[in-house]
Amino acid sequence: MRLWRWLAPNYSAGLLLFAATFMLGRRLFGVSNAVGALQGLGATFSNVGFVGLPLVISAYGGEAALPAMLIVIGDGVLMLGLATAIIEADQGTGRGGPALLLLRAVGYGLLRNPIIVASLLGLALHLSAVTLPASLFAYAGLLADSAGPCALFALGATLASQPIREGAIETGFLSLMKLVVHPLLVGGAALFVFHLPPLWAAVAITQAALPTGANVYVLAQRYQLHAGPISTAVLVSTTLAVSTVSAVLSWLYPVG
Repeated sequence: MRLWRWLAPNYSAGLLLFAATFMLGRRLFGVSNAVGALQGLGATFSNVGFVGLPLVISAYGGEAALPAMLIVIGDGVLMLGLATAIIEADQGTGRGGPALLLLRAVGYGLLRNPIIVASLLGLALHLSAVTLPASLFAYAGLLADSAGPCALFALGATLASQPIREGAIETGFLSLMKLVVHPLLVGGAALFVFHLPPLWAAVAITQAALPTGANVYVLAQRYQLHAGPISTAVLVSTTLAVSTVSAVLSWLYPVG
């Protein structure tokens, strides 16, 4: 399958939902462009790494690994990159810099984001077929194993300082967008617009149905923006996803 045909349903739906959540969030909650970008990311950025990869491989077999990994890379580069660019632009606008300085600030912000840089480096290494030393793989594995627990610890510390009932409407809004609207849009695009093969469509819909990824909180914490509400949205969407993802899998599993 051509790469564009796989990416098109995922990111046409994702970008549409990002824009809709961004605009609705600003209108409903009166937030800044930067916070609106975090809300848009929260509605479209799934927990594809820690949950998505093992889940789809377990459900649909080893053939699901390639489309799942493409989503991991695409989310890390495109969706995180878009949110980072908007945040940097909003903060640059607040400093009143000229357009050239603003573009420089956006570019610098993208290059400073370790998630985006790591995704691009991983893609480049894969395409170049370069073989790395085993010792480097082992060291990277140690860092990778500690990344998830560290992010979850920081998320839990933030949750402890903010009652979940605060921002309940915003949390419900983001959870609805992520767990219901996102998979519906991706499913519609995959099945009825781009007519993906059954396995690839199943992977796309399953990945879209996953809860908000912890990297959205990491980005919020990095810029000291809206970290409390975002951490709550991650927790609540993860809790609710036990039911919603189970429902999606019960429908899609025969496809695999």
